[in-house]
Amino acid sequence: MAGKCSHPGCFDPDNTGCNIEGHSKLSDCKYYNKSESVVTTDAPVAEDVYYRIPWTGNTLGLNDLNHLTMSSKPIVIGITGVASAGKTTFLASLYCLLRHGKKIGDFSFAGSITLGGWESIAWYLSWKSNGNIQFPPHTTGNAGRVPGLLHLRLKDSNGRRKDLIFTDAPGEWFEYWRVSVNDENANGAKWIGQHSDAFMLFADCEILSGAKRGIAKLQIQGVADRIVKNAVTLPFALVWSKSDIQIPVSTKQQITDHLKQFPLTNYAEFATSVKAGENANYRDNICSSINWILEKLEANRNIMPQLDSLIPEDLFLSKRA
Repeated sequence: MAGKCSHPGCFDPDNTGCNIEGHSKLSDCKYYNKSESVVTTDAPVAEDVYYRIPWTGNTLGLNDLNHLTMSSKPIVIGITGVASAGKTTFLASLYCLLRHGKKIGDFSFAGSITLGGWESIAWYLSWKSNGNIQFPPHTTGNAGRVPGLLHLRLKDSNGRRKDLIFTDAPGEWFEYWRVSVNDENANGAKWIGQHSDAFMLFADCEILSGAKRGIAKLQIQGVADRIVKNAVTLPFALVWSKSDIQIPVSTKQQITDHLKQFPLTNYAEFATSVKAGENANYRDNICSSINWILEKLEANRNIMPQLDSLIPEDLFLSKRA
């Protein structure tokens, strides 16, 4: 891409997706530094050829949400839990299922403006030439995907569309948040807690089955304590990741009892894993958990009032009777 952006708030200095001024042509933006223009091909290219686009395919930052929220408010689903709890693997599995035709209730995959971001995590679960698959790497605080907002557009059989935003945040954020709500390193987790329309808290069955299950249990309960302050009436799903690994019944019951002590009006639990499980229930629960969230949010929507009119089929031309 030719030129550089001199705006200090521009997240993309190469101008592959930023649009601070709202101009469609780079040459019209006062922050565009033409003196640093570089032609990347041998043939001369007119400056007007270079247009800005509102998305790059990579995961979104907070500023990028402006492009998505212009037409409608997306549903923000907060993916929460400490490090290595299986959050990114869940998202990668969800995307893999959707791209192979799996549906979320009556909704099918209808596009995404973060396909590059989805593919970057789904690549690890895809078959390689040697027949092996891997798990996505741990999302660290300095990862290029941070803050890691992944977009999905769904459409049902009636043509209704829904835009979903999933957070793919480092588990360290939630660990800092669990310890101190005012920790500067917990600001990302606090944003998720304040702006999410639904929450998914991940409990790692692998850790809960080992010698560190006591610490893991306290971590899960601590993160839950932070979330419930903003999620009493919002959908709250406890996701048992890596459910193909058995954990002590008492450990699982203690975590469940801790969450059920809160007055959560929309609460459910889902056992998931990258392995299909008996009757493929672990795999199916990945999409079922998202469908449950959509159903609960739909049930909480206000019903449009019926208007008495002379021409009820046309609200613009009709008059009150």
